[in-house]
Amino acid sequence: MMLATALYMAGSLALFAGGDQDVQKVDAKRLKEIQAFERELDEDRRIGKEAAEYYDQQFKPSKDPANQKRVEEIAAKLALVANSQAGFKTLWGEKRQFMLEYKFKVVDSKDINAFSLPGGYIYVYDGLVKFSQSDDELAGVLAHEICHASQRHLAYMQKEQGKMGVIQIPLILASILTGSNAGLMAGSLVGTAMTNGWSVKAEESADNGGAQLMIATGYNPTAMITFMERLQMEQGTMEKVVDLGIFRTHPPSRKRAESIETYMKSNSIPVRRSAVTASFRVTATEFKPGTYLLKFGERKLFAVGGDNPKAKAAELTKRLNDFFDTVPEMYEITIGDQGEVFGRSKLLVRFDEDDAEVNASTVQKMQEDASKALRSCAFSLAYHIWEGRG
Repeated sequence: MMLATALYMAGSLALFAGGDQDVQKVDAKRLKEIQAFERELDEDRRIGKEAAEYYDQQFKPSKDPANQKRVEEIAAKLALVANSQAGFKTLWGEKRQFMLEYKFKVVDSKDINAFSLPGGYIYVYDGLVKFSQSDDELAGVLAHEICHASQRHLAYMQKEQGKMGVIQIPLILASILTGSNAGLMAGSLVGTAMTNGWSVKAEESADNGGAQLMIATGYNPTAMITFMERLQMEQGTMEKVVDLGIFRTHPPSRKRAESIETYMKSNSIPVRRSAVTASFRVTATEFKPGTYLLKFGERKLFAVGGDNPKAKAAELTKRLNDFFDTVPEMYEITIGDQGEVFGRSKLLVRFDEDDAEVNASTVQKMQEDASKALRSCAFSLAYHIWEGRG
């Protein structure tokens, strides 16, 4: 019996022994509710175990032990807090407190995908681990999947779809979660599950719970937004190489991103994309002695030299990241008359002769080229994140 439920029952039984007739009636009712809930959880575990046995035959374990280790280390922190469920709000799904013995399995596949099963079985693909550009992004996916399990979304789908028998659930999972044909015999239930309000409510609730879980464990929930944005951004090119399987069950949307951001604002947490993903971050690397190259994502910006170029590059990197994290407009980037480039009237960079020398250019030419590059990055950023999609 699960610890939380056992403790709850112990308190009820102690009260039951008190002798008061009214209290006994209340306790008897509570005991029946607890026992009924335990049966539901046992059924979750049975269904999850049955489905996991099916998937263990379909997938091979990851050949990269580092991926499994990375997932387990992050997931252990999240699962510990998830099982406490202290003060967490559930938008849709199970609100009663209970504990799950989570099992995280990384499988050998280039697909960018992850899914959870009843009872706490969570599968993560190698491709998703590789696609995650930070522990925060990976934690965002894992927290989302943990919430699907802890909020018992499949069980609630079954309740809303009254005709669905528990015997069909593993088959439906096979079709919904992996896109295979294993669940076709479930007929229209698969289509119904994915097109009715259940999928939307489940995703929004898992996002909200995931953000709460990330905050409680010290991860940055901005990563949930950037992961979705990067999936959407790279779908056109990557789907030619790998199957973006996570799109089937977790379709990114502006509404989902906005909901996460709204929750972050309510908790005074700023959206700082540069903190959680390399795609929207300015970095500086030394490409030859005394010269540092600055890039936004993979786009080259400019190089800096002079006295203490490392410190200069570090200061510029912070200043530019702070600027890009505000998602600026192109027109907000302007130039001055002494080698400066401004962002919203604040200094971003001032080039001197040392910078011009390491770039084999002139101060004026560097100023012009840098302003064009920064404007291009601002345009690309606004286009590829949800704010820029209108």
